[in-house]
Amino acid sequence: MGDYLEIANSKLLYLWGSIIVLFVLFQSILFIRLAWKEGKKLGLTSKKMLKGLRAGMVSAIIPSIPIVLTLIAMAPVLGIPFPWIRLSVIGSGPYELLAAGIGADTMGVDGLGATGYTRYVFANSVWVMTIGAMWSGTIVFFFIKRIKKGYKKIEKRDSKWMSIITNAAFFGVICVFLAQPITTGGLALTTMLSGGILMTICALLVIKAKITWLKEFALAISMIGAMGSAVLFAQII
Repeated sequence: MGDYLEIANSKLLYLWGSIIVLFVLFQSILFIRLAWKEGKKLGLTSKKMLKGLRAGMVSAIIPSIPIVLTLIAMAPVLGIPFPWIRLSVIGSGPYELLAAGIGADTMGVDGLGATGYTRYVFANSVWVMTIGAMWSGTIVFFFIKRIKKGYKKIEKRDSKWMSIITNAAFFGVICVFLAQPITTGGLALTTMLSGGILMTICALLVIKAKITWLKEFALAISMIGAMGSAVLFAQII
């Protein structure tokens, strides 16, 4: 079983991982520069843009913690380079573990790293993880112009519908993550409710008490609080 880890942790995969991550960093810097220039054109002050950048950075750090934990969990059975590549670009923890597990199951192996998890099974897990995640990016690449045209037509007819569609799509994405804790119950549900309550409190403080600076940290506070409550409730439930 362990022979596949020589491939999974090979220098070649580390090299490709480094190239891909450096390319992602380059894209990030490029987008920040373009956004900054566009902000200047729109008349936004440097202070306001720095505030938005800071809020984005703070909001991005906390969600990255579960991704790092997922990488640590996946490393013993899938090596470091490939999970590192997947989680640094387009993947998410739950999807990667699910897809890798499906790749193993289709080869007749009970789970990741189980008896019979050879280099061929590893390769199958890699293909399932990659092909399964490529469709969203592919659809956007080929059909984004048509999608934009559709949005513009809707906006011309009634601008309110554009806002409704955008918000509906956002809540649809959120509901995907809410469904599992609700159906599972127990610790997952209490953690979700704790995060929701903390976010509601933060929102009320921003709106009612006019504590505007809290708006930047509301997401981080609710997520850290939810993780803290998970540790607490794990001792009780």
